[in-house]
Amino acid sequence: MTTLGMPQAYVSGWKGFYRREFAVNEHVLVPRPETEHLIEDALEFMHATARRRVLDVGTGSGAIACTIASELFDAIVTATDVSIRALAVAAKNAARLGVGGRCTFALADIAPADNERYDVIVANLPYIPSADVPQKPDPVGFEPRVATDGGADGLELYRKLLAVAPRLACAGALVLMEAAPPTMPGLRALANEAFPQAAITVHRDYAGLERYVRVAA
Repeated sequence: MTTLGMPQAYVSGWKGFYRREFAVNEHVLVPRPETEHLIEDALEFMHATARRRVLDVGTGSGAIACTIASELFDAIVTATDVSIRALAVAAKNAARLGVGGRCTFALADIAPADNERYDVIVANLPYIPSADVPQKPDPVGFEPRVATDGGADGLELYRKLLAVAPRLACAGALVLMEAAPPTMPGLRALANEAFPQAAITVHRDYAGLERYVRVAA
């Protein structure tokens, strides 16, 4: 197996994220610093509103779910993923960080098979257009394609999420969706269709690039 270009996180088996170390392997996306913006936004909202029910869609390593549960001792987090191998990694991270009792991991395309409604929905779904997914030795080429390939325009999974998000979100909920800068106009338009009465804004990452859509439902 070639290791030229392999992410260092896969070599070491660990990746730092929001002041914590997460176990990672070839079955999960390597957590990115940009995703920390979603954590900060979610935590600010939860501190201000005392809302605590969170849905993390496409959890991967569990970085988002475990971090929120670690930062707020009374947060209750449900996390989904289509990969049972990714869920195994997430569950191990939750146990190691001591939040396994407050994080539920479910095998699901988007939403868990229940009728729960959530105060916060956070998603870092695949958002690279299929034709643009890098190949090895690009580091992204080592990551699972199911975690990077967002379909023809990079928004296939977000269409699925936003088709069901209105029934998943409590009144006054916060929805945060990370994607690539070129997909922002399309993602914002989809959010507007799903939540026509919501306040919808686009926020930038550390490099000043448009990185996530924020929906205040």
